[in-house]
Amino acid sequence: MSFMRTVALTAALAAGAAGAANAEKQFEGVELKMLGIGDTSVTRLAPIVGEFEELTGAKVQIDMFPYPGLIDKIIIEASSDKPSYQLLWVDSPWVGMLGEAGALEDLTDLAKRDAEEIGLKDIVPIQLQENTWQGRLLAFPASGMIWSTNYRKDLYENADEMANFKAKYGYDLAAPSTWAQYRDQAEFFTRKAGDTLAGETLEKDFYGNAQAFSRVAGAITHDYFPIMRAFGGDYWDPGTGLCAMTGEAHVKAAEFMKSLVPSNPPDYLGLMWDLRTGYMERGETALSSYWSVRTVRLTNPAEAMVAEKGLVVGYAPSPTADGAPQPTYTGALSFGINSKASDKEKEAAWAFIKWGTSEAMMRRFAEEGSGVSQFRKSILSDPDLQAKYPYYGVLLSAQENAKRRIFHPFYQDVEENFGIELNKYMAGETETALEALTTACNAVNSRLKIFPEEMRLRWIDDVPADVLKD
Repeated sequence: MSFMRTVALTAALAAGAAGAANAEKQFEGVELKMLGIGDTSVTRLAPIVGEFEELTGAKVQIDMFPYPGLIDKIIIEASSDKPSYQLLWVDSPWVGMLGEAGALEDLTDLAKRDAEEIGLKDIVPIQLQENTWQGRLLAFPASGMIWSTNYRKDLYENADEMANFKAKYGYDLAAPSTWAQYRDQAEFFTRKAGDTLAGETLEKDFYGNAQAFSRVAGAITHDYFPIMRAFGGDYWDPGTGLCAMTGEAHVKAAEFMKSLVPSNPPDYLGLMWDLRTGYMERGETALSSYWSVRTVRLTNPAEAMVAEKGLVVGYAPSPTADGAPQPTYTGALSFGINSKASDKEKEAAWAFIKWGTSEAMMRRFAEEGSGVSQFRKSILSDPDLQAKYPYYGVLLSAQENAKRRIFHPFYQDVEENFGIELNKYMAGETETALEALTTACNAVNSRLKIFPEEMRLRWIDDVPADVLKD
């Protein structure tokens, strides 16, 4: 980056933060703590929080914990009259649970008031919707996600591999547009040590695919739900508000996911998100579908060996069941404010959120090469940045037709029960997919049935975000 551009960017950040605080050092003496996680939305920001203190006077400490169990820590914090944490890192499926409990400060009026300053219209709409509960904005996107496919483009464009694939499967080797193609390609690229791959003899096994099959924190559900949606399934019965994940589409999706097992590493039953994505980051698998928050690592040599070695990764939308258009599966990793914080702390927390998620900050991360799964249209559509980060185009275009993922107050029950039962099915402990899905659904419904139908129906109604209304 040129010296003049650096100066301009620094000035823009300073102006944004000063505007957020409305006065120099307005928050002198205020101390904020964030209950967070080692996600890129946090790790990129944590080393530079001193800049926010310099501009506003407020000190910020970010504590990072593992994902499993984090929501329980947040619930404890939100139930305390004197919370230790004023800022909360929020995964979008938690918004319903935290919203129903009144744990998060409603940001709707603040976002409307500061719409121009925060560039509200610059944010991909589904990313705002992901952070709402009953139409209220309860968290602000810090990292926008889609479920997409990453594949070894260098292998897909190898002449020998292309010819061999065409001879075996009868169609050209390219990024899969259907899950059937995805399975073909995973099967094709699965090789043993001593086999040849792209003209070289393998020293160790190579895997066609790497997916998350772990039951821990419901990791397997993150992989199952996009496939289930692609096959035409959904979570809830629109007439009763009860779990409905036992239909034909749900069974076919589970059976399909199990058909990927032979192409996966031998430790597939224990693969969580970071363990699974590690195979692609090291160049040890041909393709893998996962959240774009981990995709950003693939262009960073400090985080991914594929980038260090100069191996080429391609990016594509998530496959569908039959190739017909299908709403993209989305998510958001966001910052919220503990509703139990003091008024002054809430003001400072909002100023921090505006600073840390600003267009200037997001552009800074992109231009410095650290990468964040962006949620701003101006950045995702920037031609220079699209050339630098080829997945930007997929991340932007895929969200033009998107559907929010699960946001139910009983998300933890869904994640836990389906995580256990799907994992058991993949391991062969349960004979059929229908049996596994029925057991999980019954467990969820045993709790939901004690609530009035009117309440259950309200919980599955994705009320449009008030901040998106003209």
